[in-house]
Amino acid sequence: MLHHVLCRMLQSVSGRRWAAIAFALCLLPSLSYGQHVPVFTRPPLAAERDDAGLAGQTLLMTALFDEVAGAATATVDPASGVRSTTSELRTGELRTGPIIPEPMLFDLMRPLGAARGELEVNALVRPSVGRPQEGLAWAPEIEWAFAPGHTVELELPFEGGHVEAFKFGVQGTLGSFRQQRSIHGWQVLVECARTGKNLQLDMVHLAGHRLGSHWSVFTMQGVRWQRTDAKPQGRVKAIFNPTVFRDVSERLVLGLETNLAVGAKVRANWVLLPQAHIEWRRYSFQMGLGAERSFANSVRPAVAFRVVRTLGAAAH
Repeated sequence: MLHHVLCRMLQSVSGRRWAAIAFALCLLPSLSYGQHVPVFTRPPLAAERDDAGLAGQTLLMTALFDEVAGAATATVDPASGVRSTTSELRTGELRTGPIIPEPMLFDLMRPLGAARGELEVNALVRPSVGRPQEGLAWAPEIEWAFAPGHTVELELPFEGGHVEAFKFGVQGTLGSFRQQRSIHGWQVLVECARTGKNLQLDMVHLAGHRLGSHWSVFTMQGVRWQRTDAKPQGRVKAIFNPTVFRDVSERLVLGLETNLAVGAKVRANWVLLPQAHIEWRRYSFQMGLGAERSFANSVRPAVAFRVVRTLGAAAH
């Protein structure tokens, strides 16, 4: 009963009000925890445990930034035994944070705690298995850290050879906790169809946790507002995306991603995607095979590929 009342209240909010609420919610958390306006804030130092698995991940991340790094430092807190790692870029900014893989489908805009100037390009490809009439869906995107711990993203979803929508996102880092082995932040995504009235707004809280030497968990929880040609008044869903990762080696990570969207009057849409991430130099090759329930309430195979190229610090 409470769930239906809450959804009806959210559905009564117009699209413009949702946009205002989204940016207000993003600004207020960044003013908390003793921080300033996002453009000028530097997230607190995050850390990782001093064990063999995370030490290997630290070496991998250090190597990733070798071409743009001036120096790398690592310190160990004698009281807690927690190891803190930072890499100093030529821009003078520090990249901080526990090393946690990103989900494949609902990915981040650079990792939380990114240094100002970090730049990444990637492309997600989703073949339409069993439904050739839908064509190949793919989406190139570019991600840039415009301030310490804060990133913007521009994405162009394609279907076949035609642009279907324009997608813009902003992401921020709130800080670390749990003896600096966890980190959290926020993300806002706006997707507008190239034609028609389709519009989608996602507002989520992000949280990543290291669970020992090999395991980590990343969760995304928040709300989604959608407006379509069929439902111009819009509707609201709750979204929850937990992902569990297992670090097999320095270059191989296995994961299980779950994307769940629940509305008041429709059945839940979900994606269950086992995946593998392979690191090679400054590239990451990701592939997943699982199942999904579409908006038509039919279950079908889910196949996805993503190629990521990290460019390091942008020129200034």
